[in-house]
Amino acid sequence: MQTSYADSAQARESDRRWDLPNFGRAKHIDLFHEYTADDLAEREARRLKERASLKLRISVAMGQMELICPPVRGDE
Repeated sequence: MQTSYADSAQARESDRRWDLPNFGRAKHIDLFHEYTADDLAEREARRLKERASLKLRISVAMGQMELICPPVRGDE
């Protein structure tokens, strides 16, 4: 005797998980702001660290690019 997909235990388990409050939803911690002084100071320190890291990574990438393809000077 054939059973439909909706009758299977697998389907019932899938439906049960989708009915859970937070199933399938990613947590977006950075979307919510904490307005305490400590949280703001920590966030600012992290932002400054990321910007310094970004500056270093950009300069390394530019150095690598200039090794492969040196900049063209108009005066030469």
